[in-house]
Amino acid sequence: MTSSQSDGSADGDSLAPAEITERFAELEPGDAVRVNDRELTYEVVETDDYAVVAESPDGRRVTFSQNLQSGGWTVNEPVFAVERLEE
Repeated sequence: MTSSQSDGSADGDSLAPAEITERFAELEPGDAVRVNDRELTYEVVETDDYAVVAESPDGRRVTFSQNLQSGGWTVNEPVFAVERLEE
């Protein structure tokens, strides 16, 4: 893993942690945001130095938080459904 890739990256198009931090720092409540090339758009409801809380259109909240040791960011969201897929 290089400094420009995150643990979950599937390709070389991942942003560096510093760039991700800059983009999150620019967000304000009411802004729309997408992460990790997902189709789902979240609305920012709260921000601080190390976290952004956002809400999906169906009302589910997620927290984007920075790991202070690595500088990387993670998405933390409640599990609301589990589906076992048959092979």
